[in-house]
Amino acid sequence: MFPLGTALVPSAELPLRIFEPRYRQMLDDHADTSTDPPTVRFGVVLIERGSEVGGGESRCRVGTLAHAEITGRLPDGRAALTAIGRRRFRVEEWLPDDPYPRARITVLPERTPSRSDLARLRDLAERHRELIRRKFRAAGEDPEPIIAAFALIDSDPRAADLSPIHRWAAQTAGQPHDQQRLLEAEDPTDQIEILHDVMQGMEARVAFGSS
Repeated sequence: MFPLGTALVPSAELPLRIFEPRYRQMLDDHADTSTDPPTVRFGVVLIERGSEVGGGESRCRVGTLAHAEITGRLPDGRAALTAIGRRRFRVEEWLPDDPYPRARITVLPERTPSRSDLARLRDLAERHRELIRRKFRAAGEDPEPIIAAFALIDSDPRAADLSPIHRWAAQTAGQPHDQQRLLEAEDPTDQIEILHDVMQGMEARVAFGSS
């Protein structure tokens, strides 16, 4: 398990730098070196209170399983990873951190969004594209390359089996508490409502001239 100061939603990408001895040991224990590049799987949970470094933090109980490529590793065990969020899970029991955080988990099922949920999601996606256009044009820049990049992210085959709600949420710059609310929401309608709140906040910040 990897407690962090950010939440990871399914299909989102997360770069990581491994330097603490406990996480170097985790890579030694769990990395699959038969692939090129080597890969590793672990859970990511948001830290409620405390620090990423040193242990002793208070952790959220709903997180995301991550599949990561080890893109670089030094002889002393420090490493660079690129992780992709996959499935949500709930921690049923925390085990001793010996030497790194471990837990017993249950993978959470994903409900299929209704037609009305998907219609609201398409509306949110269009509002997001329009928001990007407004921000880039205000800065005298062309917004279309970034919009095209988001389209590529959404069509990533690695995320094809994941909820379209989470695929879209991975493109937004929500705050960790918003990402955690989304992870903990079971019903697609509730997930859409959280994204609606996030979008309203983004639109308000752009309207008042902040990023």
